[in-house]
Amino acid sequence: MYSILAIAALLSTAQAATYSGVATFNDYAAQSNTVCGPKSGVSGTYGVALGDLSPNIWSGSKCSGSINSSKCNGQLPVSGYSGPACPTTTCGECFRVCNKGGYGGAFIGGVGNCVIANVIDVCPSESAYNFCKTDVPAAERCGTSSTNSIDLDESAYSALTGESFGSGPNLLVSITPSSC
Repeated sequence: MYSILAIAALLSTAQAATYSGVATFNDYAAQSNTVCGPKSGVSGTYGVALGDLSPNIWSGSKCSGSINSSKCNGQLPVSGYSGPACPTTTCGECFRVCNKGGYGGAFIGGVGNCVIANVIDVCPSESAYNFCKTDVPAAERCGTSSTNSIDLDESAYSALTGESFGSGPNLLVSITPSSC
């Protein structure tokens, strides 16, 4: 027998809006910490960071800071740069992320494959880790204005595409709020 809260949760998940976005990928295992604190997730989910300018999936205020090109050294931030401070309002939220194909029309397998992603970090638009990436299109940088940007753990790439992570393309994805 389902409780009223369980039924309400199922209904809200079933009625949740689905949004289009772009998924980039990050090696969270190489990071010692995230905006949400020590990396931890819900079993069976993949870690993800949300872009603070993502219009449909971000909740809370924008990260504090400003774009400062002097923080760039080629394509990367200068040594010692720690990035802006960000609110933790999205920490712990989960999304169902489904592969809709390679970004820019690139061919990729696994279209239709989905994973559950648990928010463990933030992709601030003001972070040099994002704006210094001038060798990739702006829509493929986590923290891009008007794009539902997510930055999934590299380990999700295989589940979404059937291919190992490497030099494959970023993905067009559908993003739906989900229970963890």
